[in-house]
Amino acid sequence: MKKIGFISLGCSKNLVDTEMMIGLMEKAGYEMTEDLNEANVIIINTCTFIDAAKDESVQTLLQATEYKKNGKCEKLVAAGCLSQQFQEGLAREIPELDVLLGTESWSKILDAVNESYRTGKQVNCFDSAPCEHEELIPRQLVTPKYTAYVKIAEGCNNGCTFCYIPYVRGKARSRPIPSVVHEVKRLAAQGVKEFNLIAQDLSYYGRDLGDGTNLAGLLRELVKVEGVKWIRLFYMYPTYFTDELLDLITREKKICKYVDIPLQHISDSVLKRMHRRDTKESIYALLGKLRAASPRITLRTTLMVGFPGETEADFQELCDFIREVKFDDMGAFKYSPQDGTPAARMADQIPEDVKEDRYHRLMSVQAEISEENDRNLIGTETEVLVEELVDNGDGLVAKGRAEFQAPEVDGNVYIENPGDLKPGDFCKVRIVDGYAYDLIANRI
Repeated sequence: MKKIGFISLGCSKNLVDTEMMIGLMEKAGYEMTEDLNEANVIIINTCTFIDAAKDESVQTLLQATEYKKNGKCEKLVAAGCLSQQFQEGLAREIPELDVLLGTESWSKILDAVNESYRTGKQVNCFDSAPCEHEELIPRQLVTPKYTAYVKIAEGCNNGCTFCYIPYVRGKARSRPIPSVVHEVKRLAAQGVKEFNLIAQDLSYYGRDLGDGTNLAGLLRELVKVEGVKWIRLFYMYPTYFTDELLDLITREKKICKYVDIPLQHISDSVLKRMHRRDTKESIYALLGKLRAASPRITLRTTLMVGFPGETEADFQELCDFIREVKFDDMGAFKYSPQDGTPAARMADQIPEDVKEDRYHRLMSVQAEISEENDRNLIGTETEVLVEELVDNGDGLVAKGRAEFQAPEVDGNVYIENPGDLKPGDFCKVRIVDGYAYDLIANRI
């Protein structure tokens, strides 16, 4: 029996593709191992979103070649966005690669590996046709058994001038509602309680199908699935965020009162150069609706600093914006020019030291806001999903997340009196202290 090892880089959408590849390999008789020294086949699912992600992907691939020399690795696979973007260059520069798979070719993993074993040659697979009937493909979760990501669409039609994703992931392609519902039912039957819906632009879901399908319609079906506890919505661009969707989020108990909207900026001049479809006015109007919603919705956003032509006045406008809105959570990154994108050819590129300075200044403003927000939660009660038990030096505490905290990107709740709690349990707690990112609570 041959063993497979994997490293999944980049976003959660990549992670889902990795889980599908592992499922296909396991169905064919391969055994998964976490020790890459023991793996006969190593799969690296790569990312190319920004320069730092490219560098990490390349370095990870180079490090993995050592397993062909010092481990049991017989076949090294490069999959995902970096492989798609640099097909010829990657094959040439890293000859140790046995298989290269594009972003739409993950379902060919078994055939490609088998062909490489049979011929002894490098196999390249960059089929452009999307996978059919994804819900029928075996999937091996690598997330904890109580939580899973569900990818409801692939690709993107927004055409932001800074983003290379449409070039490597293609145009937006939504999965039909029955396909998504089938997968959620199967995962729920396996014990998954938290479902994190992901796409490049979740709020665009269904528009490409031309049959009236939309995110609200999908959610109405998902909340009916037995065993679903939390449905969390990621990456909803403001352009297609409808009143119908907002009403559904506030009414349905299973839908987390949590909205992740990647706004990128607030300056109209910067938004225009980014080719964003929203304006400062439309963004404020939507955020006003969300803030006025009852029950209260947690707002998370992602912002960019250092976009070409961003002036100090633009940056100050961004800082004033987050001070006014007081996002519950915020992520930020520095603009990184991507070859082939319109923004990379723009004049007035911002020096790296200016980008770095603006990034730290912005995050410093948000840190103060986050601490203020968390301290305002003291005395409130909430439900927490327990993820692990940790020793804080004075004994065991339960580390978990509330409905308003997403996996990987937000803070945690530390429960000081865990009792018999174990990972995957839900429990009611009262918040007793708050810091910039984490909360302290007592079990009720």
